[in-house]
Amino acid sequence: MKPHPKNRPIQGDPFVPNRFIFGDAVDDKALEPYEYVVHTEVPAFVCRLVGNDDTPFTGRDAEGFASVVLYDEQENITHYVCNEGFRLFDFNFWEEPLPTAAELQRICDAAMDAYRRLNAAYAEREAGVKQREFRFGPTEPLPPAERASSIAALAEQARAALDKPLEKMQLAAAVQLALSGGDQAVFTEAQLALLSEPAARELLIGTARDCIAFPEVVRTDGTIASYELWALPFAFSRAQGGFWWHFPLLERVEAALAEALEVPEKAILWLSPTVFNVDMLNERACQQLVHLAPVMDAGCDFAPADPDASRATFEAASKTAEPQLVLCWIPFLVERGTLSMEQARLFGRKALDAAMPLVQQAIAAEMEYGEAELFAPMPWWEALSSGVRAWNRKRLGLTVALVAGQLGGIDKLEAVAEYQPEQTAFNVQVVNAEDGALLGVAPWLLVPDVAPDREFAYSDLAECLAEVGIPLSHRASRQLH
Repeated sequence: MKPHPKNRPIQGDPFVPNRFIFGDAVDDKALEPYEYVVHTEVPAFVCRLVGNDDTPFTGRDAEGFASVVLYDEQENITHYVCNEGFRLFDFNFWEEPLPTAAELQRICDAAMDAYRRLNAAYAEREAGVKQREFRFGPTEPLPPAERASSIAALAEQARAALDKPLEKMQLAAAVQLALSGGDQAVFTEAQLALLSEPAARELLIGTARDCIAFPEVVRTDGTIASYELWALPFAFSRAQGGFWWHFPLLERVEAALAEALEVPEKAILWLSPTVFNVDMLNERACQQLVHLAPVMDAGCDFAPADPDASRATFEAASKTAEPQLVLCWIPFLVERGTLSMEQARLFGRKALDAAMPLVQQAIAAEMEYGEAELFAPMPWWEALSSGVRAWNRKRLGLTVALVAGQLGGIDKLEAVAEYQPEQTAFNVQVVNAEDGALLGVAPWLLVPDVAPDREFAYSDLAECLAEVGIPLSHRASRQLH
């Protein structure tokens, strides 16, 4: 825009304001002790509004709404009062003819109705986002015999689908049933049973990933909604212990994110107020995510655990001083085909700028945290992989930098990796090559998955260390038998 020439008429179409405008005003001393009401239609006027009024009139004690227009002969002034405790006075009309008392009463009644709705909107905004219903995914294990039968049947269907393309549709249904059934062992044991048959195993794992990343939701009216699961990786530091996972104010990110990514106006983009950290995903091998789309499509919030018990545990842990770095993901659903990788790359920075303040506000409303970093939106599995790889390199790089600073370089450094199954991560020990003294330790996380790939994580670690010239060796973890 440019400065408007001072002598040129003002341009632009007239904008018709709302019928009633309410607002405060200031004088030369301070804020005035009453509000103003402006009526923009005929007869146009402005008047003052005060509350807590108890002016007596017939109808003051009526059960329903009652009002009256009164005339004060001594002050020569007209008043409008109602039994909700409001009074309008000092009417200044802008043009003739003036309304009758009955006409003015009808206008003021409409003003009071608008004022009630305005206050209700303010109250709703101050109260924040309404709590939605929590829904859980089933987590009950099957009886041993039924579990063994289900595992064998799923593995056999994966083998059959290799040679018979039509069997792939049946395999997709079987995998969906296995993931949503509540017994995590069915799918996990089935893919482990196929370790000696890599083609069938990869087909089974790929089908499971597609069930989560490209969910199909069958609604109660029989229609089917097709979605894609995306995520915003989010990392933050925290001085206290514990991690909380439900943030209702994240709902406000939806509109800003959809606008920034230029998702079509009528296309669906729903963001989950439930976030997932590494531990939550590893605990169920990402299988609980199969419930996320149906729950969000129903307008509810997904609960990975009992909210009350989780909150109590979190509040107890928050009383302890336990510095930690947390990596988690904020999932969101988009209507299939409405958001491409090219869009995400092109508008990624714009999306981060729009979402970051709202994400920080939502997290801070429920949990204290320190520094935070939000990463660009990506499809679900890419978001997990890129987030973990960046996180691993950041933490290992910091450890190596601190150690190298003490020794004056990295020439004498070696790394020893030991897999820790309870953490789903490698424990990387940075040692002195000359005497084997331990100098620093850093975790190297596996990417959360329906079938976490330990070999890929180790090769990624070796590649990272090779770039800086630090030799890596592997040590088998000590386990009790």
